[in-house]
Amino acid sequence: MIKVIVAHPGKQHSFQLATALTKAGILDKYVTTVYLKPKSLTSILLKLAKGDLGKKISTRKCETLKDNDVKTFNELGVIMTLFLNRLPFHKISEYWNLFIESSFYRKLMKYALKRAPEAIVIYNGYAKKHLDMLSGKQIVKIMDVSIAQRDYLREVLQQEIEETGISQIKEDHFSYWNEVMVANDREGCNNIDYFLAPSQFVKNSLLAAGIKDWQIKIVPYGVNVSQFTPKSNKDYGGRLKLLYVGSVSYRKGMHRLLKIVAKSTDVDLFIAGGYNSASELYIEYKDAKNMHFLGFVTRDKLNALYNDCHVFVLPSLCEGMAMVGLEAMAAGLPIICSKNTGVNDVVVNGINGYVYNYNDEAALLQYINIFKQDRDSISRMATKARITALQYSWENYHKRVAKVIEECINER
Repeated sequence: MIKVIVAHPGKQHSFQLATALTKAGILDKYVTTVYLKPKSLTSILLKLAKGDLGKKISTRKCETLKDNDVKTFNELGVIMTLFLNRLPFHKISEYWNLFIESSFYRKLMKYALKRAPEAIVIYNGYAKKHLDMLSGKQIVKIMDVSIAQRDYLREVLQQEIEETGISQIKEDHFSYWNEVMVANDREGCNNIDYFLAPSQFVKNSLLAAGIKDWQIKIVPYGVNVSQFTPKSNKDYGGRLKLLYVGSVSYRKGMHRLLKIVAKSTDVDLFIAGGYNSASELYIEYKDAKNMHFLGFVTRDKLNALYNDCHVFVLPSLCEGMAMVGLEAMAAGLPIICSKNTGVNDVVVNGINGYVYNYNDEAALLQYINIFKQDRDSISRMATKARITALQYSWENYHKRVAKVIEECINER
């Protein structure tokens, strides 16, 4: 019988992949760092945590997995990361994260050697540094690539620096210029048998890195279409309400979006995501009357926020497949997104939203104005957006990804 290990030092959509393989009867173990088990450090922290932190910790459990299906490494190190991330020491925090991630993957490879599954699915990151430990073993190595390759992203960011003159981009996203990390990415890819790419943008980055086309399997992510639902009898009048969900950073293209909205009349932008109160981006726009920095919004409140707004905007320079885009569409929001978001694969111009080049500010402004001037188009596209999202339910993802992984194993 086929058995597969799924491993992620964080979470992302890995619960959904583990669920898919559980349904298919081929999951061996789900390996992670922080997970809610009885008597675990995570369970103790949950009892002490309050507010949004408590809600965030409570999500570190997958209802479809039994506790004995889950193996954890480096739990304490990641819990320390939660607190480091709240301090104004960006570089220290990032280096600590990388150290813990590298340690996690080293322990994972030793664990995989003991269990000898038919395949192991890992995620882009420091896993690549330790993959040679599996050399010569009959274990199919699959990487779920949640964001475009580091080399590819660096080129995009470097182009943005040259075009805008914003040197802070490199300072804030320094890891993309770290030659050790870049080398780990390049070398590690040579040890991977197959790559799961959520979008054409990610596939393009892999092809640019020299990966063969036959090694890349496109499997788009999904969305909980029951959790994210449209509001009936929605009012599209008044000021146009734009919504962005994600961190406030240059990689996310927020410098361009904020600049455009600041000059727009009768438009409000609601920003749900973490931000550095000392950053130039926040300081420049925090007092703008049509900017609303909401901070981190827990998932239980997101659907209400989607329903309070009219149009979703994703201006990212680099993504994998932005799942917040699918969530917004499931909640009945047409979407304006860049070609580098991954979710652009499911957007058809004038039908369920609009797609533009991330650096084409004129196009971004044009699409905002279309929605501002033609409110009937929002209602029309909202219906189409919901229909699109239904095709990308997590249930459909489960079927697709389990089939693809079994095909990868059988091909080898």
